[in-house]
Amino acid sequence: RIIYKNVSKHRRDVMNYDINQLKALADAVYGDAVLFRRKLHMNPELSEQEEQTAAAICEKLDALGIEYQSGIAGHGISAVIYGNNRDHGVGIRADMDALPLTERAEIPFKSQNPGVMHACGHDIHTAVLLGTAEVLCQMKDKLPGSVRLFFQPSEETIGGAKQMIDAGCLSNPKIHSVIGLHVDTGTDAGSIECIPGPMNAASTEFYVTVTGRSCHGAHPTDGIDALLPACAMVTGLQSVITRRTDPAEAVLITVGTFESGTKENIISGEARFSGIIRSLQMHNMASVKEHIEALCTATAQAYGASCKVEFTDSYPTLENDDTLLAWVMEAGRLVLGEDHVKINKKPSLGSDDFAFFCHSGRGIYYNIGARHPGEEHPYAIHSDRFNPDEECIRTGILTEVAAVLKILEEESKQW
Repeated sequence: RIIYKNVSKHRRDVMNYDINQLKALADAVYGDAVLFRRKLHMNPELSEQEEQTAAAICEKLDALGIEYQSGIAGHGISAVIYGNNRDHGVGIRADMDALPLTERAEIPFKSQNPGVMHACGHDIHTAVLLGTAEVLCQMKDKLPGSVRLFFQPSEETIGGAKQMIDAGCLSNPKIHSVIGLHVDTGTDAGSIECIPGPMNAASTEFYVTVTGRSCHGAHPTDGIDALLPACAMVTGLQSVITRRTDPAEAVLITVGTFESGTKENIISGEARFSGIIRSLQMHNMASVKEHIEALCTATAQAYGASCKVEFTDSYPTLENDDTLLAWVMEAGRLVLGEDHVKINKKPSLGSDDFAFFCHSGRGIYYNIGARHPGEEHPYAIHSDRFNPDEECIRTGILTEVAAVLKILEEESKQW
């Protein structure tokens, strides 16, 4: 167990709740939250397939007496804890889908579904939110506003956050701000890490098909080799970053798949590759897409081939609201202590669909430390050996509760 020190000497309460009382409430639900996390970890489900995960969450909500609606955006669940104001409130989001990985971490609650693993911590996020909900239920009579709980599917694929928003989950009660968190094995368990401004990148996937004309490998002039221009495109794409984009702004192009040819002595008549663009500034996306299409089209023409370039926008930039960031950091310092609240000014070029909550109102996303004590080389998210310290669940519950209390305290002044 982490012992939190250096708690503020000036304030020892959050919205009239004694910090020691909040810690006792978090401690009381921690054990059940860990067991629930392990249950999910042993039975992971891929994006858009979270049926049993949703059923387990609904069973827990029923036991807590929390109202909810299920079957949103597939298997999403939207629940609400009503406070003294039933028209306004704050939201908390947890994603719940797993990844297509075979787990190699040797733990007693290892995945029982071959080829599927909770390697991104979504099982922990869900367990944290349920623990937070249980604590908030015990103080709902004193909450100045309501709390909406988003158990969100499909973060790893189609962006369940946007679908839940489109389904009206930010209304009745009106949700002004949404809180989210993510495990991070790069930070010690018992701490949180906050990133001001843009935290995660916008992303756009691209798909390129190069068309030539196949022929016998001994007679290449009888055809048009699609492989050569496709290879030139892949190497040339990096010039979009190094020569067509401001080097002071973070943009990344990654080619992840490449397919061409059917036999060693046949000139390939078609080549296909795909990749992803990432940018911390939304304004760069349009110009990068334009440059990619122009480069690929011109390269294909130079080789006598043709090509088709398609783009699929996925997630926008995830930008933390400055006011919410300040409130969450204040709440975090009160319940964890000064030494356990970190600031990191270096954003990530990873993407997360929590960004849709940020663009639909305002949001705050922060990391909860999940590194085991003394661990020098922890496995990061999306690793088949990912094994976070479960102490992060206690930290997550404690900080989410404190953040909800702080945000409701401040926002209720404007209602």
